[in-house]
Amino acid sequence: MKIQLFHWFKVRFVITMGVTVNKQLISLSLLFLAFLSGQAHGQGLDLCAGANYAALCHSVVGREKSPYVAAEATVNRLISETKQAKSSAARLPHKDSPTCTYVYDEALYSLKESLRSLKSHDIGSFNVKLSAVMSFAEACKDSFEEMGKPFPIAKQNELIKHIASYALHIATFIP
Repeated sequence: MKIQLFHWFKVRFVITMGVTVNKQLISLSLLFLAFLSGQAHGQGLDLCAGANYAALCHSVVGREKSPYVAAEATVNRLISETKQAKSSAARLPHKDSPTCTYVYDEALYSLKESLRSLKSHDIGSFNVKLSAVMSFAEACKDSFEEMGKPFPIAKQNELIKHIASYALHIATFIP
């Protein structure tokens, strides 16, 4: 009887401990998954932390926690800045600005396509389109260097590249 009672107690103890441990593991696992889920959607994160131009990023994104919303706001800002740069390039003497006018048109097309990619959750295409915008801005700068002329819209052009850079950073938070 003593052996059977000990055996019953031992089995009951193992089963009880197993359930207790399993409940704790399940609770811990659920808590961990909730944490990861929040991180994947940008909850509790500063989306601009670690970006090359964090202050500029904060000026556009603010305290937004959703990487989708932040990315969309950033692309809309890029569209606005690119339109302004295109307008500035169009006011330059024609012989100086045809490359910039053309590449800013291409950049605007890429930005509109990047918004479509974002809405369809195609982050790969989103990143490609943003990278293209940076290349277009660089091509504008290069055209002036090749002519040996000063680059009168350098600040606007650099701003476009900086915004595109942190847009690519924000895209890393999109699941």
